[in-house]
Amino acid sequence: MKKILLSLSVIFSGIAASAQFEGFENWTQNSIQSLEDYETSASEGLITTSQSTDAHSGTYSVKLEVQQLLGGDTAFGYFISGNPDDMTPGQQVTLNDVDSVVGYYKADFVSGDSALFIVVTTLMGNPTGGNLYYITQSASNWTRFAFYVGAGAADSLMIGAANGDPVNEINGIPGSWILFDDIQLKSSSGVTQNILNNSFENWSPITWDNLNNWETSSQWYIGEPVLPVMKTTDAYSGNFAVELNTFIDSRGDTSWASLTNGHFGENQITGGVPFSGNPTSVEFYYQFAPSGLDTAYVNVEFKKTGFMSQWGGTSIINAASSYTLANFPLFGLNSPDSVLINIQGGRKPGTQFIVDHLSFVFPVGVSEIVDVEKIVAYPNPVKEVLNIRFNLKVDKNIKLRLVDITGKELTNIDFGNLSVGTYNQTFNVSNYSSGVYFIEFLIDGQKKVERFVVE
Repeated sequence: MKKILLSLSVIFSGIAASAQFEGFENWTQNSIQSLEDYETSASEGLITTSQSTDAHSGTYSVKLEVQQLLGGDTAFGYFISGNPDDMTPGQQVTLNDVDSVVGYYKADFVSGDSALFIVVTTLMGNPTGGNLYYITQSASNWTRFAFYVGAGAADSLMIGAANGDPVNEINGIPGSWILFDDIQLKSSSGVTQNILNNSFENWSPITWDNLNNWETSSQWYIGEPVLPVMKTTDAYSGNFAVELNTFIDSRGDTSWASLTNGHFGENQITGGVPFSGNPTSVEFYYQFAPSGLDTAYVNVEFKKTGFMSQWGGTSIINAASSYTLANFPLFGLNSPDSVLINIQGGRKPGTQFIVDHLSFVFPVGVSEIVDVEKIVAYPNPVKEVLNIRFNLKVDKNIKLRLVDITGKELTNIDFGNLSVGTYNQTFNVSNYSSGVYFIEFLIDGQKKVERFVVE
């Protein structure tokens, strides 16, 4: 992940300078095809289970593949009808007996890899047949498979497949893939029953919004009517804010609402983004609608050479129906090189937490600039021409720079030595992207900064 962050060490007039770190404005809409009648990796926002036009019959088959994710984890493809955790079946059986499950596959396994196929039949809730089966041989052409089930009677079925061996926590080897098509149950007398969507022809699109440059827990709830982390137009500033929702998902579990500018590891949040500066506090605006007694959190961890150098955070417990300012102090920062942020919603279904305009507050320099009586930038916000007027109380050498929020210089003027008086300067900013910018005055080695916004 890459993110443009603040790198400011400036002297502001007033008590402190607040520089917006994240306004939650930039989102990307994603879309994925989800296999109907089955739970797949699409529910986690992954494309490891996908629609393939390489079909044994009809138009499509289902493709399962193993991928290496950006954070280093391995993701596998799967489809399942039923719940392996509690052995709940997912579809009905109408055959008098189920001798076997048959179908077709093509595969290309990395050496040492395989795929899992699972079938469990039940009668009135009790298992009657099936097993775990493994496909270990690659096949460049469509190849028939048949696995013995041996159910003398059955009324329900759990069926699915996956890369690797997730039952034993083996996710497969990146690069391996397998296709399935035309799967049926077969009785001992040769009568067949198609499983649901057995030729994998029926797919539906799922769309959702991702917050750019952040990782969210929504990746594990794709396809739910509501997501744990969503875009909302109920913003404190700009067009959008981030909304965290806690709810009961389609599996009956309580959702987890969290986002980070790092990476969700197996046991902890890791990573972060480059950062420099020594802010004294963090502030943000929020709305909070807890379900009963609940708590939301905002935590910030600063690192230096990969190790935590400072931590700060706050908990939100009181309801707030309109935007409310929250802040927490930071102590003893020593020029960190990265920052890791985590925002967590409540733990009780029905809780909603909205956050916007998260900012770092930087200290004022020890000495104020007393030689400039007043600096005015107008209009602010500006669309085309920015006017700057400043008044000198004594003769001084003056330089002026316009910089963006990353500290990149966009233009500069060296006025040389100016006499006492009022001066005006204009800048054409019509080609600047919308956002926050800074006017930096260098006055005999001292610095004063004003902020302006381009619409």
